Amino acid sequence: MEIQLYGILLLLHVLLFAYWLGADLGVFYGAKFAADGRYSIETRQTIGRIMAFVDLAPRLSVPLVGATGISMGAISGALDLRGIWVWAVWLAALLWVASNLYIYRHRAEPDRVQPVIRFDLWWRASLMVVAAAVAVASLLGAGITANVALAVKLLILATAIALSLLLRALFRPYRPALRRIAAGADNAAESAIMAAALARARPVVIAIWMAVIAAAAIGLWAL
Repeated sequence: MEIQLYGILLLLHVLLFAYWLGADLGVFYGAKFAADGRYSIETRQTIGRIMAFVDLAPRLSVPLVGATGISMGAISGALDLRGIWVWAVWLAALLWVASNLYIYRHRAEPDRVQPVIRFDLWWRASLMVVAAAVAVASLLGAGITANVALAVKLLILATAIALSLLLRALFRPYRPALRRIAAGADNAAESAIMAAALARARPVVIAIWMAVIAAAAIGLWAL
């Protein structure tokens, strides 16, 4: 039974990595066209709606990547975790998934989603700190795993979460500018704001992709 469960979790883990990286690429590519003032506002709004939907994949993948990875580590014995802690990880991951679904479902209601967005930011920051602390402690021989590769993978996850927080800050002016264009604001000025946000975000997005690829490589070759 454990072998079967491990195989299912491994499949989910790989699929989640694929959706995380692939959807991120699609969203970033689409953002370039939504920021292009040569397109009509209707076209750009449609691209924005597609981006919001596709962006759900990485938003949902991140918590589930962590939960499936920790579950596999516990099953294989690579992580010294009791079952109750694995269940706690899954509960936390599903709570994170639910918050992201809520934000997407009510994205047109800023006042309604702002408290959940703040919770999501706090949650990401907390998990980043926990993952980094566990990884460093493990590398120093005092954590929940003696497997160096697994500890490094946890550290990469913490780094990816930190980069996602930075990305949100850099990308924040983008969507409001598109909404202002739809409301009749100056197209050239607002398009320039979108393009500038996109340019600032580009190095961070590439860094996230490199982190995801590095984590996948460790999973394939070192674990």
